[in-house]
Amino acid sequence: MNVLITCGRFFPAIAIARALHAVGARVDAADPYKLAPTLHSHAVSAAHVVAPPASEPLRFAEEVARIVKERGIDLIVPSWEEGFYVARYADSIDAEIFAPPFPVIETLHNKANFMRLCAELGLRTPKTVVATSNEELRAAVAEIEPDDFVARPAFSRGGIVYFTNHGPRAGEMSADDCRPSDDNPYLVQEYIDGRDACSVSVVRDGKILVHTTYEPTVASAGGFSVQFTSIDDFGTLDVATKVAEKFGYTGFLCFDYRRTEDGFVMIECNPLSTAGCYLLPEAWLGEGILGKTSELRIGESGLRRQLDAYLLVGPGRKLKGRALVHELLSTPDAVLSAHDILPAFYCLINRRHFSTRADHGHHEVMSTFAQDIEWDGSPMPEPAS
Repeated sequence: MNVLITCGRFFPAIAIARALHAVGARVDAADPYKLAPTLHSHAVSAAHVVAPPASEPLRFAEEVARIVKERGIDLIVPSWEEGFYVARYADSIDAEIFAPPFPVIETLHNKANFMRLCAELGLRTPKTVVATSNEELRAAVAEIEPDDFVARPAFSRGGIVYFTNHGPRAGEMSADDCRPSDDNPYLVQEYIDGRDACSVSVVRDGKILVHTTYEPTVASAGGFSVQFTSIDDFGTLDVATKVAEKFGYTGFLCFDYRRTEDGFVMIECNPLSTAGCYLLPEAWLGEGILGKTSELRIGESGLRRQLDAYLLVGPGRKLKGRALVHELLSTPDAVLSAHDILPAFYCLINRRHFSTRADHGHHEVMSTFAQDIEWDGSPMPEPAS
């Protein structure tokens, strides 16, 4: 099996590349950034620099199609939002794609659509009001206040845009700073007090083959997680099974939850890979992606991994001094491997590169990291005839 991974800068792609290599696949990797860590892994036989999908989607699709033809690629494994572009132009790419059809991605990745799906499936969600203009946004906030609220775009990630009246980020943004639209509306939701958790499933044809549940145990100053610990399942497998079966899903299927005293609440769906890949055995992950197993495998609890690059470099650092040293010495890095050292080195380079660019442009690091590979809900151009 010849496999192409299409977002080499996303750190979970390193785990995916190693897993596929471990089960006998020949792995290629691609990214618009030539120093993307996965491109320099010993698990990768060929690295490709491609056009940025966010700004040049048709050229990106053409270049992926060319790599598929020239390298005899059987399977494309997207790792992040670049996979949405691969799915959108799937008809022009002569390879199987480890991702659902684009309309399914639109339903799951759009947080507003996902809330409606949860209601259909009988899954608990926060009280939610959808706004497509600033006037609607202010009315939605007034509907939930005086209770605490959180507002964010339907297409967003990593807590980059976070309008709230709760906690340390209260007042960080105002309604005037927000830009809700028909393509990318805002969700205004009641704040749910509880503990965060996530799940990741490897799915083929509606059947879950690998599943694990985990929680973020250390967060960066920017709000995204840099350390992850696997935990016992609290009902996430049932949720993932409902969604996988409904869509006949193939690909990574991931969810964020908030655990409360009264059970758990659905927060969002990520139809892409996540940090949970670090917490799975390589053979399980590789065989699940390739469909070489038919049995359900559940990851064990109590495993912990972290991203040392985020602890060491950039404005996202939160731990310092003894606390930082303790975490570095007590928790294995998710990326570092004695048999594959270069990706960890390039993770530090990536972190410094995107942090520096963010500082110069006065942007969030995650926004800078994602700007040429993300999808904000805008219509993609029709493929060339």
